[in-house]
Amino acid sequence: MINVNEIDWNEAWKKPKSSCTRNKGILTCTDRWSDPDRCKKFSQSIRENNWAASRARISAMEIDPDVRILDIGAGPGTLAVPLAGMVRHVTAVEPSECMRDCLNETINELGIQNISVVPKHWEDVNLTEDLTPPYDVVVASYSLGFPDLREGLHKMEQASCSYVYIFWFADMVSPWQKNYGDIWEKLYGVPFENGKKPNIIFNLLHQMGIYANVEVTKDEHVQRFLSITEAVQDQGAGLNLKTQEQYDILRDYLVTRLEREGDEYVMRSIFPQAKIWWKKD
Repeated sequence: MINVNEIDWNEAWKKPKSSCTRNKGILTCTDRWSDPDRCKKFSQSIRENNWAASRARISAMEIDPDVRILDIGAGPGTLAVPLAGMVRHVTAVEPSECMRDCLNETINELGIQNISVVPKHWEDVNLTEDLTPPYDVVVASYSLGFPDLREGLHKMEQASCSYVYIFWFADMVSPWQKNYGDIWEKLYGVPFENGKKPNIIFNLLHQMGIYANVEVTKDEHVQRFLSITEAVQDQGAGLNLKTQEQYDILRDYLVTRLEREGDEYVMRSIFPQAKIWWKKD
């Protein structure tokens, strides 16, 4: 039997052993968010119903009007924009130029005065030169694309004087993988491994001496398309498909998977979301 305490969870994060994820499908964060159209579409989607999905996540955090928040991997303002209307100041760290363009466009459109944007990867941020710590709340929402997770978590801990929140997939499987598990082997020639997986983030925090809380909820992931062709192109790019055969497999699957709602084609999926959080002593 494997002793979980003997596993280097930071190395497990860097080098996933699963053959279905290693070099198989799914664009990296850097590649996915270097496409302006993809970023704009994502920015538009999060603004639906006055940032309803974002506000649901915000409601799960301890937020007071006078706090300063550090949002790591802020994207187009998924949390930063609605938070700006609730707190004293938000510092948004975002490495993608396309995402920053969307965020700045929204800031200008809404006349927001209390968001500052730091154009860097988290691993490149200097806490004293680029930021003004400590922050009352440090949050990373589906943005842990750090090459060294231990270092990234340690820096989050250093930047906070109170709360640290992380939102991630509770089962370590993204909606991308879940949505296409049924055709994964047809697409990539390797079986999709959807067995029970340990939460690397929680286990690594424990090894670091940080005894975090974990709350798991069900979250809905919704994607909307104007046509089957748009869905195939968008999802095929996200899955990093290379051949016409792969695209044909994807099209056949999406024809049966997408739901028609008015003039749109919609893909809905439910996945377990983990809120991992702790308060500094």
